[in-house]
Amino acid sequence: MTSTVINAKIYSQGKFVQGNVTIKDGIIKAIGSQVEGEVFDAQGKIATAGFIDIHTHGGWGKDCMEASVESIDAICKYHLFTGTTTFVPTTMTASVEDINLAVDNIRKYNSNYSRIAGVHLEGPYLARKSAGAHPPNLLIAPIDCDSFVWDNIDIVKRITLAPNLSGAAEFCKKAAKKGIQVSLGHDDSIDDEIYACLASGANSVTHIYNCTSRPSRRDTPKKHLGLTEVGLIEEGVVAEVIADGRHVPDKLFSMIYRLKGSKGICLVSDSLSVAGMPQGDYYLGSGESRQKIRIDDGVAILPELNTYAGSITSVGKMVERLVAQGYALEECVDMCTKTPARLLGREDIGDVKVGMIGDINVLDEKGRICATLLGGKVVDKEALKQ
Repeated sequence: MTSTVINAKIYSQGKFVQGNVTIKDGIIKAIGSQVEGEVFDAQGKIATAGFIDIHTHGGWGKDCMEASVESIDAICKYHLFTGTTTFVPTTMTASVEDINLAVDNIRKYNSNYSRIAGVHLEGPYLARKSAGAHPPNLLIAPIDCDSFVWDNIDIVKRITLAPNLSGAAEFCKKAAKKGIQVSLGHDDSIDDEIYACLASGANSVTHIYNCTSRPSRRDTPKKHLGLTEVGLIEEGVVAEVIADGRHVPDKLFSMIYRLKGSKGICLVSDSLSVAGMPQGDYYLGSGESRQKIRIDDGVAILPELNTYAGSITSVGKMVERLVAQGYALEECVDMCTKTPARLLGREDIGDVKVGMIGDINVLDEKGRICATLLGGKVVDKEALKQ
């Protein structure tokens, strides 16, 4: 199949160019004036790469830990609906057996919707003091058990790790050699432990300012930097940011942006299963661990604890929010295209460039998604909801 996006302001390789994008057999064939096959008229709007979300737990009522075709199918549809054409399903801390079931379900699934770029293991290698919503009784250190990670090397592409755990730096070295990207987070670390992991290959911080350590002391009066500060000051470290205005308030995002710039920020949804669902009351989990949550005023909360439960905002909506605050549209797009593609080590997604996969979002000047193309084919978003 050949198709062409015509009359577009194309954001390609850091510049805007006026013209057409021709896609053949799912790959960008040409950027210029030629027209082939089916035509989609962008009407002068902006054509960007499809968005990439490297940290998301679910959507439309389904969670990545649910080992069923129905669940992962719904999640893939949800992400495509929101303009995320590639994502990394993220697991939660659970028994190794349950994690393996979830990973195997994702491995076997062949998506016709948003593309799956591997699995992100968020847990069980987290610190008890910063476990967040992860069950503390199931947390372990990599030194105690890491074989299940290497058994899933074909599909696991990212891991969140607390640097203060036993064997953390050694795990980073092994993961880096095997092509797994390590992100530091959910920790109780001091700078010595953090820098040891960075020197061993870790290169990002998981949802900065959410369960990331701050300055602290250990056994002496000496004060150490935490992961939050190290993530902000080290140029080579990318900070995941949940830019929904709640998990990271807008003024705080402004500070992160001043310190990191767009190249140092990766927008992530960290979305829950209830993302995309109507306002109301829901439950997360099952059995004794089941928790009541409420979607109210654009955020999920735990009403009994009066705290946020997690994000329900897509990265596409984050782009729109940030553009409305005055951030450059191209930088906002970079934060959910080029930067996550770089972290994943992918050179075939993240930009509109000849030879890359033909996943395109068409945006207006306010950053709102007007249309999405997957492999050059216009997505019928109403059909996704059926």
